[in-house]
Amino acid sequence: MRDVFRIFARASRSLTRRMCACIGLVMAGTCEGDLEFWRDKTVLLTGASGFLGGWILRELLRQGAQVVAIVRQPRAQSQFELAGFGARVTVVRGAAEDPEVLTTAFAAHRFFAVFHLASMVDVNAALRDPPAAMRASVETTLGILEQVRLRQPEAIVIVASSDKAYGAQATPFREDRPLEPQHPYEIAKATQDLLAQSYGKLFGLKVGVTRCGNFFGGYDFAFARVIPYTIRQVLRGEAPVLRSDGSFTRDFLYVEEAARAHLLLAERLAVDETLHGQAFNFSHEVAVPVIGLVRQIIALMGAQVEPVIAGTAQAEIKDMLLDTTKARTRLGWRAEVDFAGGLERTIGWYSEFLRAG
Repeated sequence: MRDVFRIFARASRSLTRRMCACIGLVMAGTCEGDLEFWRDKTVLLTGASGFLGGWILRELLRQGAQVVAIVRQPRAQSQFELAGFGARVTVVRGAAEDPEVLTTAFAAHRFFAVFHLASMVDVNAALRDPPAAMRASVETTLGILEQVRLRQPEAIVIVASSDKAYGAQATPFREDRPLEPQHPYEIAKATQDLLAQSYGKLFGLKVGVTRCGNFFGGYDFAFARVIPYTIRQVLRGEAPVLRSDGSFTRDFLYVEEAARAHLLLAERLAVDETLHGQAFNFSHEVAVPVIGLVRQIIALMGAQVEPVIAGTAQAEIKDMLLDTTKARTRLGWRAEVDFAGGLERTIGWYSEFLRAG
């Protein structure tokens, strides 16, 4: 376990040096210029108490933005609460799909940018309640896009779609491929995705769409997800149980890289109208078999447990891999923390957090 902490410490020091040198921001210009872009800008953030939302909020605050966060209800186990972000932002209580909540927020503030992350994140919950999945993803997106179209058409809007919007098709997924969703979660994300593209292209709004691999990193308390679940099981001395047969492959993106990618897309939309209504893939471009990932985590943690194959997964896409060529060429994006480095940092974060708790 000491080796894991040493690896984590080295990775943390290395990342800090890169961030201080402004390489990790992956944005044009000097460090001071990057910080000035967001300084004192009013930004609306939905899904602020979620996993990705917490990291985007952290980065926006670091760069001096004035953030208005729509929060349905407090989550004790969230970066938003644990880091005390509520005291540093303007909090609007309510659901993002509630028209009154959106109307109130847009009437009270003039937004420079909107990061729309709120949606149903549990694939199994979407299967149990498809209408709820559609409300969470589609109604919220339509409501925000209409507010921007009618009230604040100069605002930048980033809509977080998903790699699941592609459905089950040959990999790697590229942005010029048609979306082929089947599962209710996939359909909800694909519909949200297409709405955002439409408003960007048809109405000329500064709308961009992100399709990311599976997020992982610190402050992810959704322990149904394979990485935090496996780490927690190993720390407990228990065997991880896999829903699938272990052969499914997934693409991933370290969450701090995901946060910076969302800000980067917003910055590019501010100056390049050819990006309006465009979707972009972001990931580490690695197709990782789930069983291999679990065993890699076990090995990194120096444990002696063997995963159990349950094989109970239903209607899930078997293989997922994104092609990020478009983001690299059109946006100049690249991940500074690779998959292996992100995994080491994540193991270190959970080891420290769960032991302390």
